[in-house]
Amino acid sequence: MVYKNKIFSESEIKGQDFSDSSFLSCKFININFKFTGFKRCEFYTCDFSGSLFNAASFSDCKFPESKLSNIDFSDLKIKNCDFTQSIMTNCIFQQLKNGRGERKKFDLKGCLFVTTKLNGSVFVFCDLTKVDFQKADLEGAVFEKCNLSETDFSQANINGTGFEESFIKKTYLNIDGFVQLGNSKGFVLK
Repeated sequence: MVYKNKIFSESEIKGQDFSDSSFLSCKFININFKFTGFKRCEFYTCDFSGSLFNAASFSDCKFPESKLSNIDFSDLKIKNCDFTQSIMTNCIFQQLKNGRGERKKFDLKGCLFVTTKLNGSVFVFCDLTKVDFQKADLEGAVFEKCNLSETDFSQANINGTGFEESFIKKTYLNIDGFVQLGNSKGFVLK
């Protein structure tokens, strides 16, 4: 199914499952995606401003040039999604046990964030093993207690990015990334 320039209402989305659908320049503004599932869907230049996700899921979906800013992903399952060229500023990537309180591991392996705008976004207790953040804008982002094994930050803007208690092993940075990381820790290149 192809949807083009459609403004969706909550009643059209809530509790629905979508598979192999394309959404072109659609708006999902201020919608509660409650019990909604998307599999193998593509969202081209879509706007999710002000939306909430409650027991929803995205599996094998793509979001080129879509707006997903200011979203709390705490109650959303994400599997193998491609957020290349999306705008995802000030988002929270974490999972909570039983929806509240204690955090559990958020598995984001298989996702792509190439050239994604993630300024000010927070990743907490996420498994980002081999995730690609090449050329992403991560200025002011935070990675707290994340697994960053073989994660690729090549040519990404990590100016002011925090990596508190994260596991870093064979994590990729280019020389500019090393300089930005050093500067954020108080080092000065001489």
